[in-house]
Amino acid sequence: MRADTLQPSTANHDRGTADPPAAFADISRLVRPRRVAVVGASGRAGSLGYSTYHNVRDNSVIAGGAVPINPRYETVLGDRCYPRVSDVPGEPIDVAIVLVTAEQVLDVVSDCAAAGVRYLVVLSSGFSETGEAGRGLQTEMIRLARAAGMRVYGPNSPGLANIADRVLLSMSPVAGADVTSGPVGLVTQGGGLGRALMQWMDRGLGIGLWCSPGNEADLDIADFINHMVDDDRIQVIGAIVEGFSQGRKFLEVARRAREAGKPVVILKIGRSEYGEKTAASHTASIAGNDAVTSAVFAQYGVVRVNDVDELGETLHLFSRALAVTDRDVTRTCVYSFSGGTAALAADLVGSAGLELAVFEPATLAALVARAPAFGFVDNPVDLTTRVFTDADLNRAVFELICHDPNVGSVLFAMPADYGESTVAVSTDAVEIARATGTLLIPVWMSPRRGGGYQVLDAAGLAPMDGVYRAVQALRRFAEWRAPAGTDAAGPPIETPGGAVATSERALSYEESTELLSAAGVRVPRESFVASAAAAAEAAERIGGPVAMKLSAPGLIHKTEVGGVRLGLRGGEQAGAAYAEMTSPGRLASFGIDADGVFVQEMVADGLDLLVSVHDDEVFGAVLTVGAGGVATEVERDVVHLAIPFRDEELVRALRGLRLWPHLAGFRGQPGCDLSVLASVARAIAGVYLAQAPALAEIEINPLRVIAGADQTSCVALDIVALRA
Repeated sequence: MRADTLQPSTANHDRGTADPPAAFADISRLVRPRRVAVVGASGRAGSLGYSTYHNVRDNSVIAGGAVPINPRYETVLGDRCYPRVSDVPGEPIDVAIVLVTAEQVLDVVSDCAAAGVRYLVVLSSGFSETGEAGRGLQTEMIRLARAAGMRVYGPNSPGLANIADRVLLSMSPVAGADVTSGPVGLVTQGGGLGRALMQWMDRGLGIGLWCSPGNEADLDIADFINHMVDDDRIQVIGAIVEGFSQGRKFLEVARRAREAGKPVVILKIGRSEYGEKTAASHTASIAGNDAVTSAVFAQYGVVRVNDVDELGETLHLFSRALAVTDRDVTRTCVYSFSGGTAALAADLVGSAGLELAVFEPATLAALVARAPAFGFVDNPVDLTTRVFTDADLNRAVFELICHDPNVGSVLFAMPADYGESTVAVSTDAVEIARATGTLLIPVWMSPRRGGGYQVLDAAGLAPMDGVYRAVQALRRFAEWRAPAGTDAAGPPIETPGGAVATSERALSYEESTELLSAAGVRVPRESFVASAAAAAEAAERIGGPVAMKLSAPGLIHKTEVGGVRLGLRGGEQAGAAYAEMTSPGRLASFGIDADGVFVQEMVADGLDLLVSVHDDEVFGAVLTVGAGGVATEVERDVVHLAIPFRDEELVRALRGLRLWPHLAGFRGQPGCDLSVLASVARAIAGVYLAQAPALAEIEINPLRVIAGADQTSCVALDIVALRA
């Protein structure tokens, strides 16, 4: 299949405070400043002005140091304090951290502009998250900053922490404890959840950079992910997202991350209506349609998790799995000293679609010779409680497993704490896995954190709490690593149903049909008629069985008003059907007036699909494909793709449909030529993009797909287009 792509509309889908620059921002001096001012610095212990200045002054390594700004003080922590940033002598200020009230921020912005400050980190709240007045303040703040060439981080932000370079531009009184740097970059829109994940450092998660840009009035999450993509020290990127202020910009950076081989793992808040409302009130960004969000994530290789613990565990596993370059870590060995635990873990591995490693014959023979006869060693491996009495058993068996070239990872599941015995097996596991380069995935199932747990934790391998979550993290890694076109698209994605019969924004049926016909989409032979006699004549002329479809201004769902008749033969049936369909008495209850009927050839039986394009408020133009016909709302079996898309991305998405076997062919039935379906998808997307922003949506339902042994044909039986 061709890998043609469709380009997105130039219509503005950004919902931020103002139209931001299209390119990603250079934030290198923001995260590595040479001199920092703290506006609102205080010497009063316990205040945010105190903790922020203390973090910048004492917990950071900044060449030009920190400067306190506050007209109420002459000194802060022994440092000379200045009334305004513009009063500070010497080298220019790279970053000004702003802690004053929202009403005072505009004066600070003007002063920083005069002083040549490059970046503002606005920790103050009271902006777009509070309502109309706050949005006005935020808009004016960005206008002043852009006029001076300044970039704004925030407002309503807890700050940022560059652990790798020891730059803590943070208000948190516990930021000084953030010392475990590593390959994970973190971007969060919520400060509290971000802080919770930062404290996963205590479980060995190495975080090199944390950015929490609050309302994203200027710089947004895509700018920071982009910086992390370009930072060789960052290998995995995690995010907690409440909404996307610039959906298209995010998709571009997701593409860059995928091409760079850096996983992006996201906890997206706003799955339910409650979550969407809460997210909007918190950060004033757009939560978006969750079904579309999940589909677009899958399309762009973004990994989605469901809670903070899953995010921490997944980031931890990904950061270690990426370091294993010479083995397939998804080929795992389940290892335990409990038969039930081993069987449970193996069952979960299989249910997740993962692969239990197959031992080399020499490995298997050696395991049989060394392990107890009443255990089992053919993966999963159960050493039974013999491991507690045979001092060398665990080390001997674990070395055999980790040296087997077919084993990329070991899921080491411990059901309970057994004191010093657990310490011994944990110590062996850490040493051998490290020496052989095997990914060790420890699971500690007991609430009692014994000495064995402490051994694993001290080695930076804090165990997961359950086998299921360990397997899910490994499954997500397998799906992320899977090439496009495999079966890793996930379960079907549903959209809300509920048909509306009419719309004032609807184009006429003739206008809608003309748009797609001009793009090469086949439609049935048909005639528009305005009388029973004309309907009878058209039916005789077309010949064979015909369909009749009601026409009325704004009518978009004909079946909702009983406006479709199928399989009519001859003029007499057609004339009678016309009279019945257009009867004013019948239509009065629907509030419509018919202007005629379309008499249409009946098309051969086939598979009915829905194919549409609409303007998603976050990601712009989105293609939807799935089950069509009158049962569309009942089936809710659809998938989505952001435009542009490639043919292989379309096929990958289609594999997630419940109706996929009908497309692929089963029980001797021919499968569809998907390149024909892809051409229709490209055509409808192209029509939509050519008409945007005047067109809000265009839909074919049903698209009749007729698969034959030699060829596949697609016919658009009904088309609806809506103005914006």
